[in-house]
Amino acid sequence: MGYNALLKMKELNRSQYGMQDSVRIPDLPKSKRQYGKEALSFLRDCCEDLKFDVTNPDRKALVDTGGKSAGKNQIPFNMERDLDRLSFETAVGRFLASGAKEDAFDIYYCYCEIFKPFGAGYDSTGLLLELLSEHESNASSLLMKHRDHYSHSVYVFLIGLAIYKNHTGFRTTYNTKFGFTEGKEAACHFLEFWGLASLFHDIGYPFEIAHQQMKAYVCKLDKSCNDDYGFAPYVSYGNMDEFSISRLGDLNDMYARAIIERLSESYLSRTEIEPYYAEHCLRKTLKDRAIHENPDEKDYLYMDHAYFSGLMMAKTFLARHKEIDSFGKLPVPLLDAFCAIILHNTLFKFTIRSFLHTREPLRLSDGQPLSYLLMLCDELQCWDRASYGQNSRSGIYAFDFDMQFSDDGMRWTYFYDKTYESKVLAAKSYKDMLYKGYTKKSGAIRNDRSKFVDDIDEIICVKNVVPAFEPDVKAPDPSNLIEVHIEGKQKKTGLYLSDSNYINLYAFALALNGRYAGVKSADEMKKAFEENLSLEYKLSNIAQAKGFAAQLESIGCFYTDRPVDYIPVTDFKALIREPGHENDLTKIAIAEHERWCVEKRAMGWDYGTVHVGAITLDDGKKKNDNIMRERIRLHHDLNEYSNLEAEEQIKDSDSMEQMLVLIREYDGLTIYRMR
Repeated sequence: MGYNALLKMKELNRSQYGMQDSVRIPDLPKSKRQYGKEALSFLRDCCEDLKFDVTNPDRKALVDTGGKSAGKNQIPFNMERDLDRLSFETAVGRFLASGAKEDAFDIYYCYCEIFKPFGAGYDSTGLLLELLSEHESNASSLLMKHRDHYSHSVYVFLIGLAIYKNHTGFRTTYNTKFGFTEGKEAACHFLEFWGLASLFHDIGYPFEIAHQQMKAYVCKLDKSCNDDYGFAPYVSYGNMDEFSISRLGDLNDMYARAIIERLSESYLSRTEIEPYYAEHCLRKTLKDRAIHENPDEKDYLYMDHAYFSGLMMAKTFLARHKEIDSFGKLPVPLLDAFCAIILHNTLFKFTIRSFLHTREPLRLSDGQPLSYLLMLCDELQCWDRASYGQNSRSGIYAFDFDMQFSDDGMRWTYFYDKTYESKVLAAKSYKDMLYKGYTKKSGAIRNDRSKFVDDIDEIICVKNVVPAFEPDVKAPDPSNLIEVHIEGKQKKTGLYLSDSNYINLYAFALALNGRYAGVKSADEMKKAFEENLSLEYKLSNIAQAKGFAAQLESIGCFYTDRPVDYIPVTDFKALIREPGHENDLTKIAIAEHERWCVEKRAMGWDYGTVHVGAITLDDGKKKNDNIMRERIRLHHDLNEYSNLEAEEQIKDSDSMEQMLVLIREYDGLTIYRMR
């Protein structure tokens, strides 16, 4: 189980190099919560041979050199595919440990590099994600209510992996839908298309933020407006007829047809509405969605970020895939993912059910597993979300979550911070999760369900999470779906004094690698990064860029893009000449080396010198065998800093000098010292 190519390379190293110990497969990253353990286990144990080439005999036997690693043509193609998945796994482990936005970035990056959803890697996708994060961190403070969606989407992705691995009913529904039996092929398929639906489901949020800013402004000034903004003045979007047009036609037509076709399979049959009428109503609704308010639904239900997310996904995909010449040729699972995105917020919950004259929730047995799962996980992920809106910042929310699985279904657990216990007990979010009765709009008292579960069950049927075609498995008792705990908050923030909006870690990593590779122009940097480096080494450059904040803080410095009353640092060598600070660069070098060692060991590397001087040149000089190094995964620098050669020690401190130039060049930041 796990990494087949790496195990095979271990055997090849034994026969080719006489190496008894090489290619160590690291232990699974640790996770405090069960859903995290299951997500990690899914990547390792269920997704074997992800993106392998099993048609080429040389690639199957690992005798080709189609991979990259630190340079082109160093390792076999399928070995690199295993290392890509191991990189993905370690990225998930880092995010689960930190919850930090910068580590969420790694998961987006890995997904885009492995699956290339828009025809290329992260370079073709990143702007969609970076703009979401940029808008949330800067524009959402003007809203009354808004919480993070960048890290939120990664959490949604991970709990979906855990559900697929452990919930037999859901896994069977998904596999049946796409013609799979149990096995790695089905798991890899789910990883790709669930990743597409979950990681990108909120990229349209900047459209909704712009709309809601005016509402929040009016609400703040006009006390007659409630938190739902009443019927205050609003902004809407023009030129939508042009924006919704792709090279294949109107995307509203595509979505109307695709959604009704999917709902007709089961859901629509429970109403008396004919599919052609439902499609007509949906097409009209989509065309008007961003232009007019609907007094019956309230504006915030109508100016729906999910609609814009669906448009952006389809437009971006079609722009990058010129070979598709009609909507009918879009892959079914891709269109399922796109439909899940556009349905997940208000379109299904309010609009579609309104013109269908039904309150029927979506059931797992309706045969739309991606839509069902996205709606479920989106509702479940209400913990550890940065609060940007004015009212959101004063709210009390769960800081952690877990889920357990059994034959009866699943159980959700939410954790609140004991530090604020009295405030927690009075918080609406906490009370909504308790089974102590609540009053419905009708005036009825529910003592058997929490409001939180009831609200979810109104959209998707959680009383019936086990499908009807598994009669031997009991549906879970709805009263046992949720637990709420108050405990001490142990999570570290991972935040430092350094403050910036530098989301574009990709560009910064290009520059770092470019300096190392000896190239200067933007085109040369991009080529050296994209063509010469494997995913493992791309992430290594990204990790180095992310590590600067902690390293700077260790010597009393920080960076920011804001004007502050501190002394800027323009030359670290001048800085260390000040009395008492002679060892600052050494501190940084040691910290960088230790970070690099942790990174390498997490990817299965060990200390070894067999590759050092392993090649004899014609003039008798010795040269390191880098190809051998990458195949045996032993490195001579995986050692204590004090044991490194002087040349290697300098490399660890030189990166900080490079940073002074790069960080201003690429992000407009300045480094300051606190003393």
